[in-house]
Amino acid sequence: MEDEQFVFWGDGVGLMEYARPNSGECVLFRWTRTAIRTVRLEPYRCIERVEEEVVDGDVPAAAEIGYRIAKEQRPLIGEVLPVLYLPAPFTATHSGYGLITREPAVHFTKIRRKFAK
Repeated sequence: MEDEQFVFWGDGVGLMEYARPNSGECVLFRWTRTAIRTVRLEPYRCIERVEEEVVDGDVPAAAEIGYRIAKEQRPLIGEVLPVLYLPAPFTATHSGYGLITREPAVHFTKIRRKFAK
């Protein structure tokens, strides 16, 4: 099983986590809305985890990309949700991300605090 999540805070910081059993990757980035349905993502830290070892990885290049939000049925959740399509070059999957909550989970806030520079 694997999971990929985007988190955007209102202060212009974001996080993308790709998690799977025994390994994962987390990219912290700054984001700016540059035009209608366009954002600039500027990664500044990449953390990789294999088993219990956590190391800094290569920081991906910045990118300005288009996005869209659509309402769709999400089969694993069983309801219609707003879905974010954001084809960031540093993501593992390029499918939509269900917009489950407007408040980042405590888990992501802890990651942000732990690995902030």
